[in-house]
Amino acid sequence: MKNKSWMLLPAILGFALVGCQSTKEEPKVEQQVEYATVIGMVSYRERIALPEDAVITVKLEDISLADAPSVVIAETEFESQGFQSPFAFQIDYDPSQIIENHRYTISARIEVNGKLRFISDTIYPVLTDESKTDNANLRLVGVSSN
Repeated sequence: MKNKSWMLLPAILGFALVGCQSTKEEPKVEQQVEYATVIGMVSYRERIALPEDAVITVKLEDISLADAPSVVIAETEFESQGFQSPFAFQIDYDPSQIIENHRYTISARIEVNGKLRFISDTIYPVLTDESKTDNANLRLVGVSSN
């Protein structure tokens, strides 16, 4: 009888330890962000061909604060790859970063060999403007190369 009780002890301890087992934590599922898009064209008036490696940068910015630098919400950058103006662009952004009473604009620049060649000098309002614009056509101006 004494030997049989020792044989039951591991089973009893096993059942006791099962009750002490910590609960399994559910794996955290990352929420997928559904991006919204602003599209448009970047062009310039001058009849100048760009080299294949010219870099076009387009930014979606919050310009709400008058005495502070703009806040970049999203940005896209691409090379001209031998194509010439106009250049189509698409900027994907997280709509949860857009605040209804803020002002947002699209701006662009073109650099050649790391030097600024063209830049937007006009405010192109988007998203929270009266028309809720999500399609912008930007006309850039030339920058003198001193």
